[in-house]
Amino acid sequence: MAEPRLGSIAAAAIEYATVTERVALRVARMEGSGTPERAYTLATEAFREELGKISVCGRVAILREERLDERGRVRFLQAKPNILAVGDKLGVGEAEADLAVEPVEGLQLLVKGQGGSISAVAAAPAGSMLRTPDMYMSKLIVGPQARGKIDIDAPVAENIEAIAGSMGRRPSEITVAVLDRERHENLIQDIRQTGARIQIRPEGDLTPAIAVGNGADLHAVIGIGGAPEGVLAAAAIKCLGGEMQAKMWPTQRSQVEKLRENGLADPEKKLTLDDLIRADDVVFAATGITPGETLNGVRYFRGGGRTHTIVMAAEPRMVRFIDTIHALEPGAGLYGFQL
Repeated sequence: MAEPRLGSIAAAAIEYATVTERVALRVARMEGSGTPERAYTLATEAFREELGKISVCGRVAILREERLDERGRVRFLQAKPNILAVGDKLGVGEAEADLAVEPVEGLQLLVKGQGGSISAVAAAPAGSMLRTPDMYMSKLIVGPQARGKIDIDAPVAENIEAIAGSMGRRPSEITVAVLDRERHENLIQDIRQTGARIQIRPEGDLTPAIAVGNGADLHAVIGIGGAPEGVLAAAAIKCLGGEMQAKMWPTQRSQVEKLRENGLADPEKKLTLDDLIRADDVVFAATGITPGETLNGVRYFRGGGRTHTIVMAAEPRMVRFIDTIHALEPGAGLYGFQL
């Protein structure tokens, strides 16, 4: 396999993996803390610090700054002026990049001590990522086998039949991930009528997108979730050779106006991977914070910790899992590493 060209974003892939590792090592100590604002602030501060060390100069283009609290209320979690924000320019070097950052996907999972939270970042050439406000996006995500077989405008039953057919299976032999939201009640009923199995998830549609692209026992992600996570999912799926289609889901006139300001004249346009990220020099990295289906969570030992990371590049295509032991203090390993 060809080596990434000097100066390309792909050449910095391992650096981005190091960023998510260091963020996860810091924020995983908040597992079960019950303090989402504190955990989010800690993660964004760590991201800002670590991205500043990268050999590619990047500007934060995508960052979700609102989250649902434990009562389902939307809260703006950026509590301090000096933490990571959209528009921040970080890193050194001549190459320039757009950055999509997810400090913690599964924030409530983390602070409740539940599995499935990750820290993730994607990078692509400057100006290539679709700029979206922090809003909703309707998504249909599949792995490589179903590429070219889906249509987000078609009934869900047709898509499930097509996904199953691409794998030589019956609909009852595939599994679909859907967020547990009131807006998905009809969608869930429609999927059930096809006979397909459903994973109804409390939070996060980026994590299942990674699983779908990696050929796990999950075959599609369907439904409405965050637009920032949608751009991150697009980066991962580009690297993994799958397919994603999307449509923006504005709930306010100001969001429609913002989309048009950012170049999306038709808010109802069917978006492909190449609409979401208009480049092939794409990198995605994610590190598990709490244990999940694709990535293990952070495990601490006396003076250090162990992380599990996936890092991918689209050109040349590369997927690497990194299992790392970090000695964080001088006496690390004195009582044994976490092996």
